[in-house]
Amino acid sequence: MKNALVKSLCLLLVLLVMVVCSGTALAALKSYTAVDYGTEGFTIDKLSTRSGPSTEYRETDTYKVKGEWIRVLSFSYDEGGVCWLQCDIPYGNKLRRVYTGLKRFDASTVNLDILYEEDPLTFVKVKVLETSKALYGPGEGYDVYKSLTVDRRQTVSLLATEGDYAQVEWTTTKQSYRAWVPLSTLDDVPLAN
Repeated sequence: MKNALVKSLCLLLVLLVMVVCSGTALAALKSYTAVDYGTEGFTIDKLSTRSGPSTEYRETDTYKVKGEWIRVLSFSYDEGGVCWLQCDIPYGNKLRRVYTGLKRFDASTVNLDILYEEDPLTFVKVKVLETSKALYGPGEGYDVYKSLTVDRRQTVSLLATEGDYAQVEWTTTKQSYRAWVPLSTLDDVPLAN
């Protein structure tokens, strides 16, 4: 009962702020509203993106989303101390989950305190049991990488799982990659590091 009353009062306060405040103040409030998990951030530039959190990862695309609210899911720092954000970008009728620098967002609209910080020390190595198309995100709602697969017998790092999908990482002599694959295509026995 007490929680319902608090939620009602918060909603009333938000409605009051919407009526009284300008669009800029309202925009600042929106940035701290959780979206499933993660938050939204306001872009101040087009988003040049990579498949992982540094310039060592494959370039994915540049998106003209300046001045839009974008779903932000996690963050990570590269070896140079640059903060990278993992976000969902609308692309046609699909989504693409990619990484871009925090510098492309109004930093005051991205609350890192409520985001998951990726920790490479928690990643485990697994074998790929079955070749799979590499996806931009966890599921059918996400686009497929053109000409990129995760191949049978390949060793990958398992980074995260969401539903029936897993985010994996691997490095070739050229560069590093991150993508999503069906969880069923991976061995469930971790390899020794």
